[in-house]
Amino acid sequence: MSANGSAGFSLADEARRMRRRLIAHIEAGGTTDLVAGTLGVPASVYTDPARFAAEQHDIFGELPLLAGLSGDIARPGDLMLFDAAGSEILLVRGHDGTVRAFLNICRHRGARLVTHCEPRQRISCPFHNWSYDLDGRLVGIPVGAAFEGLDRAAHGLLRVPVAEWHGMIFVIARPGEETIDVREFLGPAAPLFAALDLAGATPVHADTLPVRANWKLALDSFCEPYHVPAAHPRTLAPALVPWVAIYDRFGIHQRYASPGAEVKDYAGKPDTELPEPYYQGVHSLFPNTTFTVGRLVGIGNREPFIAFYRIFPGDSVGEAVAHGSIYLPRGGDPATIPDLEKAHASIMQVVSGEDFVIAADSWKRLASAPPGYRLTFGRNEMLLQQNHRLIADLIGMPIVS
Repeated sequence: MSANGSAGFSLADEARRMRRRLIAHIEAGGTTDLVAGTLGVPASVYTDPARFAAEQHDIFGELPLLAGLSGDIARPGDLMLFDAAGSEILLVRGHDGTVRAFLNICRHRGARLVTHCEPRQRISCPFHNWSYDLDGRLVGIPVGAAFEGLDRAAHGLLRVPVAEWHGMIFVIARPGEETIDVREFLGPAAPLFAALDLAGATPVHADTLPVRANWKLALDSFCEPYHVPAAHPRTLAPALVPWVAIYDRFGIHQRYASPGAEVKDYAGKPDTELPEPYYQGVHSLFPNTTFTVGRLVGIGNREPFIAFYRIFPGDSVGEAVAHGSIYLPRGGDPATIPDLEKAHASIMQVVSGEDFVIAADSWKRLASAPPGYRLTFGRNEMLLQQNHRLIADLIGMPIVS
């Protein structure tokens, strides 16, 4: 095992390779990674209600979705609600340490079981007080004689597929008993994600934002740094070298990284004269999650953080919901939590006041665009190209360039 907890994979070595690639782009005059060609995408990819319905069913109803991290339900009796993908799902950590997931619905009369996620040893319905243990078994019925002969074993909570892997908790947002093979789903990204040690992350703060745009339009802005100089000239842009980035594909998942402004000073110097790098990057977890691993700029010794952003379809084709959360990584100083909270609030303000304002404005124009109108993704927007192709292929509506 490496020091990062993943056999044969070293984040330190990865950080050195990534920094050397970024420096090479700066030394070449400010170039960036590119793919072979551009991609034209019809406006209907964002505006077609039929396509939207297919995405809800085939993508958000059938693929593993990141519901949270292990730290969100760290102890036996901890609960978490996940309702962003349709059916409201209740995640529970049992006494044996295993995470289980159920539909948040009582088997008696269909009442909502849990509204607030305080820890508990038994899940009781607020309507008639039917109760279930942390494994989902029906264990209590007031006036039990009125239900004589009821097969309690067949009236436990309805299970939802769930899996916990290296700190990541995935669900498939529908009832079912099948097993989620997370390693297979992550594919080539599995060693990297395992090395990130997300199991040691402590939740700090989370927020939810409504977006007046299609979910893919909202997600697009998290998947490329190309927009940063123009869209964030006073917030994010000063900390980065403009238009320089490296990209990596791990099957259906991806990653990009942009150099901090200080990396310009590293050009022309051998690695032996440079400070030891730390791993940082923006990871695209298909279909709807991006997460950043890095250090806070301008705060103490650049304290480490992990920030997640998940975009889900809203009630209509032109609505979405964004969930943003920030975590303290294992080994991080708890004294920096106030700084992480401030950083999270600042980033969420940038996202809501800059990125999502542009997304909402773009949505209005795409919704009324003339027939045949197409968007163009550049050779440097390869994450967007792959995401849109994958989504279109999975719902059986391929993009014709």
